[in-house]
Amino acid sequence: MDKVVKEGQTQVYADGSIDPQFGVDTNKPYLHQPPKQLLDIVGVLYSQSGKTKLDGKNGKVIEGGNMTDSQVLSVLVGMGTPQQLALSAINAFKANMAIYTENNNNQKNHNKMKFTLTSLYENVMKSIEALKVMESDSSRVSYTAKNSLSILEESLKSFPLRFKDESVVSEDIENDVNPNLKFQIASRLHRDLASSDWLNPIKELRSYILESYDASKWSFRISEAVSRVSSQRNPLYTRLAESLTSVLDTDDVKTQFASIAAKNPWSMDCKAILNEMNTEEAKANTNGSATVSTLFSPVLESEGSVTFHLNGKNYKFDGKEITEAEVKDPRFFDVLEGLNMFSHKNGELVTFGEKGMTLEYNLSEGTLTLGKKDLTNASIIEIKEALLATGFFGYRNQWKADKVCKFFESIDMLCEMDNFTNLTSNDFAGLMLTVLTVESGVWVNKVNTGMQLNEMKFIPTATEAVEEIKEFINYDVSEILSEMLVAENHADAIIENKRKEINNKISFLEEKKAKVKEAIDKVGDSEELAEAMNLLDEELAKFEKELQETYDRVTLGGNKGDKSKTHDGEDYEDEDEKDESVKEGEDKEEEETNEKYDKVVLGGNKGDKSKTHDGEDYEDEDKDESVKEGEDKEEEEEADESVVEKKSEKDYLNDGYVKASVVKAGNGLRKGMDVMVNAEEYTSLGDDDMLEVIDPKKGKTTIVQKANLKVQI
Repeated sequence: MDKVVKEGQTQVYADGSIDPQFGVDTNKPYLHQPPKQLLDIVGVLYSQSGKTKLDGKNGKVIEGGNMTDSQVLSVLVGMGTPQQLALSAINAFKANMAIYTENNNNQKNHNKMKFTLTSLYENVMKSIEALKVMESDSSRVSYTAKNSLSILEESLKSFPLRFKDESVVSEDIENDVNPNLKFQIASRLHRDLASSDWLNPIKELRSYILESYDASKWSFRISEAVSRVSSQRNPLYTRLAESLTSVLDTDDVKTQFASIAAKNPWSMDCKAILNEMNTEEAKANTNGSATVSTLFSPVLESEGSVTFHLNGKNYKFDGKEITEAEVKDPRFFDVLEGLNMFSHKNGELVTFGEKGMTLEYNLSEGTLTLGKKDLTNASIIEIKEALLATGFFGYRNQWKADKVCKFFESIDMLCEMDNFTNLTSNDFAGLMLTVLTVESGVWVNKVNTGMQLNEMKFIPTATEAVEEIKEFINYDVSEILSEMLVAENHADAIIENKRKEINNKISFLEEKKAKVKEAIDKVGDSEELAEAMNLLDEELAKFEKELQETYDRVTLGGNKGDKSKTHDGEDYEDEDEKDESVKEGEDKEEEETNEKYDKVVLGGNKGDKSKTHDGEDYEDEDKDESVKEGEDKEEEEEADESVVEKKSEKDYLNDGYVKASVVKAGNGLRKGMDVMVNAEEYTSLGDDDMLEVIDPKKGKTTIVQKANLKVQI
């Protein structure tokens, strides 16, 4: 009996094959965003038995297997699921399974992937062998290759001697080696080889080091702190360096480091790293409700504007206004339709075919591969022939090959919309939001497929945009809109921006300090280098203090008149009214410091920006004394945590201590106060070094600078 198949219906054949639906707009966003419940159903279907082979004699199943893609598709469509939505669910499930499998394999191979001294040595040796071949070449690369080879061969001296015998190279050797060694070698190589990164052997080595850094970020950061702390000739710093070194290769670096940082609140290195950890964790917790993804679209350019596609609609953007647009170019739709067949992963567009085959297009390199076959330079006809010959789409879905070919025929129209920030909700299917900033405000595209919402809205201020976006998709875009928020005088954005500036300055000073230390190691100590190191230490201490104050401000600060949120009624809004005469004195003092800094470290006079980093000048840095009282209280509380057995003054003298007087107040100590200090430590340390002192009346210890004390003879 004849049956009329209406538009929107699907014809399902007995063999599981399905013809495309007619009269359905497959570009509708909801058809490409399968809900979690549908994905769960797909997972159940794939786990069920599909094809079977029966024994002709007794009818028993002698061979079975999981459902194929076409079988799962036919079941879903038979349940009333729109065909395109079913296809999207199948592709999403397969992509998720691929990610799961990859992560699972990574977990199984964790030991192999762990950053070790052995793996670093092997990669260095691999680069050395490749460079030796290049060095022998008389081409232009030979000079750079020779210099790079010299750096690598010099680094081999830092490895244990046993590594020279290739027959005994093993990760077991690392048990007897300082765990900080591999981090030091890797960091030094990554820095020294930066100018030779265009050579493939060096590029591969630096990429390996960078990947290791990403995988062991906090271990590398702690290693940097160990290097700085170890340079201080002070028992206090020595003990801290040993404690930090002990956590470098532990499974839970963050937790153990936090414990050490709590026991050493005086250490600015520990505070800085701990603040980084807390900031990263806060951002993760705040924005875990949505995922930031890359947005792609075909783009048509015309005079003064561009036309693009976003969430089912076409728009025209002239740099200020976004309006809906009508598109007639068929190539635009060819790219859009082809794009819907691919998923974006790690800089590649990927689509899955039969028998686990993949078609991958590398966006940055422009390479196209079908499995292991390179189709980069193949013609469109050759690409189609390859898809058909391999049965990539199966017999019933060969029509998809035409869509793929049309897509690559106009691939030059495809653009990454890097000016847009695209957010997808992790909690609700079909909930999306896209942000574009312009000079006059923020354009926001809100999509909620469940409520049939798809609107483009202009919001005049970043402050309003942050609030509205947070309410719609529960995501904080403050960091994305930070520049606009600062311009609008948003308090949180100003503080965060200040932290970034201070961190940049600290990084700059640490680089200069490392170079001075290298010079000391090579030519020995000198008065000029010692002065340079002291100036750098002073500047670092100043900026590290300022960085900590930005966090203290949040804890201790409050609104005007709200004394409950300040320490002893202190109000930070009054800091803007600081006496100008005091500020002028501070600026003069800072200018004198900078002049010394330029002369000793950078080799130039004040204002000679050619000898500074990016022309950066610290003379405009304001000194904020507004939270000093709060800091003193905090330091006093920290000191209270360290209490020793109460003894008499005579007992301390018998134990090798001497009496000292406090000449500069700080860390809970008053000027003129008598304290006890270890005589051996006092005589062995410099004026800038830190040491422990004891209040004999309370039996409490604290950390102060030696220059703040005067021993009574």
